[in-house]
Amino acid sequence: MREDKDRACLTGAGDYIASWLVKYLLLKGYMVLGTAREYPCKFLGDDKNAHLKKLETASENLQIFKTDLLDYEGLCAAMAGCIGVFHVACPVPAGKVSNPEE
Repeated sequence: MREDKDRACLTGAGDYIASWLVKYLLLKGYMVLGTAREYPCKFLGDDKNAHLKKLETASENLQIFKTDLLDYEGLCAAMAGCIGVFHVACPVPAGKVSNPEE
C-alpha cells in the first residue's frame, strides 16, 4: 500500500452498501482500509469479499483487516492514520440474544 494518499476506513467493507463506498473511494484515489469479521470469508466455497479484489486499483489501494467491531485493538489498527471512518457494519453477538420485549 502506498502511504502518500489519504486513507479512509470502512467497517463491514464486503457488505452491499460498504462495497459501493469502497468502490467510490478507490475511484477518488483514497487508500481504503476495510474491516471484515472473516477475511477471506468462506461461504459455500466462495470468498464473500472477492468482488472487492476486482475493483479498479484495489490491488494497490485496498487492505482488509480481519476484525470484529467488539475488538478494540483490531479496530484501532484498521483506523490508524485514517482521515475518516465510515461505520457501516453492525456487531453480530456470539450466542443467543434475548428479546428485550419479553
